[in-house]
Amino acid sequence: MGEARIRHVAVTDPTRPRHRPRPHSSECDHTWHSDRSDITVATDILTPTIGESVYQEIRRKILDGRIAPGTRVSIRSLAQSLGVSTMPTREALKRLHFEGLVEFDRRAVTVTSLNAREIRQLFAIRLTLESQATEWALPRLDHESIVSMRKILDQMASSGITAHEWRELNREFHQTFYDCADSRYLGELIRNTWDRVQPYMAIYATVPHTLDEARRQHEQMFDLMCDGRLDELLDATRHHLEHTADAIVGALDGGLGSDKEHHVNYAELTIDELHRMIRSGETTSAAVTGWYLNRIDDIDSIDNPDGLQINSVVTVNDRALRDAAYIDEIYAKTGELVGPLHGVPILVKDQGETAGIPTAFGSEVFADYVPDADAVVVRRLREAGAIILGKTSMCDFAAGWFSFSSRSEHTKNPYDPSRETGGSSAGTAAAVTANLCLVGIGEDTGGSIRLPSSFTNLFGLRVTTGLIPRTGFSPLLHFQDTPGPMARTVTDLARVLDTIVGFDTSDAYSGVATTNPDVGDYRAALDDVASSALASYRVGVLTDAFGHGVGEDQTNAVVRAAIDELATCGTTVVGDLVMGDLQNWIRETSLYSLRSKQDIDAFLRNRPTAPATSVKEIVAAGAFHPLTDLMRDIGDAPDDVDDNPEYLRGRLRQEEWRRVLVSMMAEADVDFLVYPTVQVPAPTRDDLAAKRWTALDFPTNTVIASQTSLPAMSIPVGFTDDGLPIGMEVVGRQFSERALLRFARAWELAANPRRPAVATVLDEG
Repeated sequence: MGEARIRHVAVTDPTRPRHRPRPHSSECDHTWHSDRSDITVATDILTPTIGESVYQEIRRKILDGRIAPGTRVSIRSLAQSLGVSTMPTREALKRLHFEGLVEFDRRAVTVTSLNAREIRQLFAIRLTLESQATEWALPRLDHESIVSMRKILDQMASSGITAHEWRELNREFHQTFYDCADSRYLGELIRNTWDRVQPYMAIYATVPHTLDEARRQHEQMFDLMCDGRLDELLDATRHHLEHTADAIVGALDGGLGSDKEHHVNYAELTIDELHRMIRSGETTSAAVTGWYLNRIDDIDSIDNPDGLQINSVVTVNDRALRDAAYIDEIYAKTGELVGPLHGVPILVKDQGETAGIPTAFGSEVFADYVPDADAVVVRRLREAGAIILGKTSMCDFAAGWFSFSSRSEHTKNPYDPSRETGGSSAGTAAAVTANLCLVGIGEDTGGSIRLPSSFTNLFGLRVTTGLIPRTGFSPLLHFQDTPGPMARTVTDLARVLDTIVGFDTSDAYSGVATTNPDVGDYRAALDDVASSALASYRVGVLTDAFGHGVGEDQTNAVVRAAIDELATCGTTVVGDLVMGDLQNWIRETSLYSLRSKQDIDAFLRNRPTAPATSVKEIVAAGAFHPLTDLMRDIGDAPDDVDDNPEYLRGRLRQEEWRRVLVSMMAEADVDFLVYPTVQVPAPTRDDLAAKRWTALDFPTNTVIASQTSLPAMSIPVGFTDDGLPIGMEVVGRQFSERALLRFARAWELAANPRRPAVATVLDEG
C-alpha cells in the first residue's frame, strides 16, 4: 500500500487541517457546534430556520445522551425548555420519529428505548455495513487519512478526556476510515445506524474499563489498516462491535460483573479469535461453552415454544461446563493452551460414539445406548482441548440424504425452516450455521458432509478415504466412510482436520495417512494464501453434472456465476468437460443396497450392550423413519456379499471410475473438477413427504467423489433468489486436501460467501 503502510505518524504541523469526515446524518448541509446549549452554526453557512434549529438541538441532546433513552416529557415542557412554541417542536419531533429516535403522541414524547435484543440487532446490522465499508475503504486508504486517524487516536488516549469528547472522537475515527470507501450511500446507511445506537454510547463510555479496552481495540484496528490485512481487520471489527454491544447490554442489565458471559455474543466466532480472547483474559472456555448451551436452549430445543426449534441437537453433554472449567483451571495454572483446540465447543454427529454420552446412530432403538469408549476422532478432539457440547441429528444409520429419523424427526434448515437441512449430517450442518457450536463433526459416505454443507452455507470436506480413522463411527460402507469437519470458515476447518487425521491401529484403512508427504499441516498451509492465489489454479467444469429443470436452473445460475467470478479472479476455467454416461457410472458403483447390511451388522455385533444386533431385526420391527426408504433395501440385502459377483463387479467399477476421473483431470491439465454439489436447492419437507425422490435417485453429485474415494469439498458460492444457499463441489486427486483447502481459502477471501441465516441473527442474544 506504499505510504499507507505506516503505523505511528509524527504530526509535525499541528495547524495542518485534519481530514474532514462527512457530516454524521441529516445535517449534511450544515456544520453545527454541539458543545453549546444555544444553537450556533459555522460562520461559512447560513443561519438555519427556527424549525431546523429546534430539530438539531433535540437531536443533539438525544445523541449525546443528555435526554436518556426511555425519557418521557410533555411536548409543551420540551418547547418551553427550548424557548420556542409547540409548533416547530412538533414538526421537529415528526422528523425525529421518522428517524426512529422518538415516539410521540398529541401531548408527550418518549425517547426511543431499545432492549438488549434490539441493540444486538443494530450492531449486527452495523457489522454487515461496516464490513462492506472496510472491504471498499482499505484499498483506498491514503496517507492523509492515516495521519488524521493517528492524531484522533492520540487525542482519544489523552488524560482528562471526557466521555462526550471520547464518543465524538470515536465516531470521527471510524468515519474517517469509512470515507475512504467513497460511497455516499453506504456512508449514509452507516451513519443512520450509528445514530440509532449513539444514545447508548453514552452508557458505554461510563462502564468501568471499557474505554481502556476500546483504545486497545482501536490501536489494533489501526495497525491492521496500515498493514492492509483485510481478513484480520474484519475479525477485529467484528470483535470491537461485539465488545461494544456486550458492554452496553451489560450496563443496562446492571453491570457486566459475574454475569458477563450471559451478554457476550459469540456468533460467527473463530478458533483463532477464541484463543486470542482467552489469552487476553476477555473470556474463558466455560463462558463460551455456557453461551452455546444457552443458545441451544433458546433457538434449537423443541421444548422452547418461543424459539426457532431447529431440532439439530439430540443430546447435550451434561459434563460440558465441567469439562470447560477444567480446561480453564489448567490454563490458569500454566498460562498455556492445552492443545490446538483448547476450549473449542464442538458438536459431533450422533454417528460417532462418545463415552458417557448417549449415541443413537439416528435410531430410536438406540436412544438409551451409552458407549464405554470414544470414537478415535472424538478422543483426538478431547486430547486437543475441545469441549464436546453434545450430539447432532441424523437419519437412521446414515441411510439417506435427509434429516428425518426415528430418533428426532426433522431438522429445520435455518435459512428456511420449511426446507430440508440435508443429510445425513443434518444436525451438525444446522448447528454450525446457526452458531450452536464453534465447529462440528459430520460423516460422509455418499456425501453426508458436503450435501448439508451446500444447503447451509458451510465449508464441508470429504478427505481421501482412510486419512481419518473411522473406528467408533457406525458404518454404511466401510470403504467409503469417513468422518470430517464442517465449519463456517476454511481456517477453522483446517485446524480441526489437523487434529483428527492420521494413522490409528484400530483402522487398517488409516494406514494411507502414512503414505503421502502432503498429509497434515493443513492450517499452516493457509498462512500465505491470498485471494490472488485463485489465478494460479486451473479448474475443469464437469458439464453433465449440471441438472435440468426449474430447481436445477436456479442452482446452475448460482454455480455458473461463481465459475465466472473465478475466471474474473484469474482462475483458468476449462469448460464443457463431459463424463459421458454419468448416471450409469453412479448406478453401477452404488453398493449401499448390497453391502451396507453386512457392515452395519458387524459393527452392532461388536457392541455387547447394543439393544439390537442386526439391521434386519430393526427393519422387521418397523423401528425406522418411514421416509428412510433405503433402510428397507438394506434390510433385504444378503448377509454376506464378499463373494457376490454383483458386489465385486461394483467395486471394480469404482476403481475404474476413479481412474477415468483422474485421467480426465490430467488430460485437461486441471487441478480440480467443479460442478454443483447438489443439482437442486434444499427441498421442502412437503416434497419429501410426497416422496418426490428416493435415496437412490436424489440428484446429488456428491456420490461422484464418494464412489471413487477422491477428496472433495463443498464451498458456499451464493444464494438463489429465494435466499437458499448453494454449494459448489471441488474434486481433486487423492491426497490433494492441502490444495483443496488453499483453493477454498482463496475463494473465501475473494468472495466472502458466508452469510448467517437471518432468523438466527435476529434471535441472537
